Amino acid sequence: MPVGLMVAGSEMAGFTITGVLLDLFAFDSMPWCTVGLTLLGVVAAFVHLVTMVKPGAGPTQTGGRP
Repeated sequence: MPVGLMVAGSEMAGFTITGVLLDLFAFDSMPWCTVGLTLLGVVAAFVHLVTMVKPGAGPTQTGGRP
């Protein structure tokens, strides 16, 4: 579980940092890439968190009923 939370956090931070770098060096369109990729990172992190807490998303049990 802690690894999944770190992945969700790094998704948000990674998308935001990528947006800032694109705005500064590639497109000179401050702040639109930053805003867009930050929102995309938040959505991706929430999707990841929802799939983590879904029933049945945990490790599979062996020897029991599915």
